[in-house]
Amino acid sequence: MSDKALILKPIVESKEILTSLRSGQLLAVSGTRGNALIVCHTHYAEIAGPGAAVGRFFDLDCHRIIPIGTISLIYPESGSQRQQAYATRKNWVALMQKMTSNPVPLQRAQTLLKFLHKYFPADAIAQLPNEILAQLVGVLPKTIEIVRHAFASQPQSQPTATLR
Repeated sequence: MSDKALILKPIVESKEILTSLRSGQLLAVSGTRGNALIVCHTHYAEIAGPGAAVGRFFDLDCHRIIPIGTISLIYPESGSQRQQAYATRKNWVALMQKMTSNPVPLQRAQTLLKFLHKYFPADAIAQLPNEILAQLVGVLPKTIEIVRHAFASQPQSQPTATLR
């Protein structure tokens, strides 16, 4: 960590993460595939995966965070690390935008759940509240519940959405 960082150790506690996101400092999600942070804003939620920038102006209004897997936040020290973190966050936003572009709510929910099952452990997905998943793709929580029930009774197929 740089001595210029306001936070000199990786952040791993949920309360610390929320406080840090609201502080305005630029941080990045540390970790590997299977780890991410769901950032809940007033009317929507976003996924920030490994390497994605969080905090700064992106997340000043966040009111809740939900870690998926084992994550921590780190301070991107160099300009190139910050640039990469911004680009990674942009990729996650673009992926979510692609999922929400489908006008059919059931299909948006299905695409989201297929995506989550491709990138994250099933037990981690099972613990995510329907309300939060619904905010990720702009559907009602009941829609997520319907799709989860359908997934439970059928074998999983590979998702079509991918992260670059």
